[in-house]
Amino acid sequence: MGTRAPVFALFAVLAAAPLAAGAAETARPVRTLSFDLDLSVAVLSETPGGAVEPGRQASVVVKGRIVSGPPRQTRGAGEAAVKRTFKAQGSIVVEVLQATDDAGLVVDVAENAADRTRPKVRLAIAQDGTLLYDPKNGENLTEEELAVARWLARGFFGDHPTETGTAWTVDQSAQGRTDVEHYKVVGHDAQRVTLDYTLDEKVAGVTGYEASRAGSLVYDTALVVPLKANFETESRRQVRGAYDTTHTTIAITLTSDSFGAPKR
Repeated sequence: MGTRAPVFALFAVLAAAPLAAGAAETARPVRTLSFDLDLSVAVLSETPGGAVEPGRQASVVVKGRIVSGPPRQTRGAGEAAVKRTFKAQGSIVVEVLQATDDAGLVVDVAENAADRTRPKVRLAIAQDGTLLYDPKNGENLTEEELAVARWLARGFFGDHPTETGTAWTVDQSAQGRTDVEHYKVVGHDAQRVTLDYTLDEKVAGVTGYEASRAGSLVYDTALVVPLKANFETESRRQVRGAYDTTHTTIAITLTSDSFGAPKR
């Protein structure tokens, strides 16, 4: 698949010296994949103390004089809560630009869905699923785009047996960040396997973040591509004195692949 070079070195070159506008427009990907996306998101924002009404001294007028009565009690639950929800359908498109001699990939990924549309972002995908991208583009990548990119890693399934019960762990924890995935084969048929899948993430600190995810994945071991995935994620983070809890339900289905991967 094209001229090869180490994935991270190649990505550094592409990021530092991107193609000229005309060349970028005419460059043809070596593989293009499209996924249907169906998602729902519910965000609960809680502010400690935000719903408390302090007690105040009650006063009455008696014969022209103001007389203080007994104090009123503090009222409120001690926490203000606001919930926001939305549902959307759309697509994720991945353009594979380059394969590398260390089994990596360089890809462009973009998402198009109501209230979830993200611009095209360039990623390097190492053989083990490690992702590299410009940090300033972090907010332009959704959890479902990152999941798809990891599953496109050329070593994702590797030489694991396809027999039911086969299980393994991918631990990419580093620098105080926990990032652990667990996979288990629950079914197989020809070149497809069905996997149970969980993820645990945690970042310590004042602006810390923690998330857990569970779901399933149907994967084509021959063409190295996810065919279908369904998962739910529960995450919690602190945002300026408030705590946001986000519940996301995501369904992803491969609809087209220029390499001819089965659709279902």
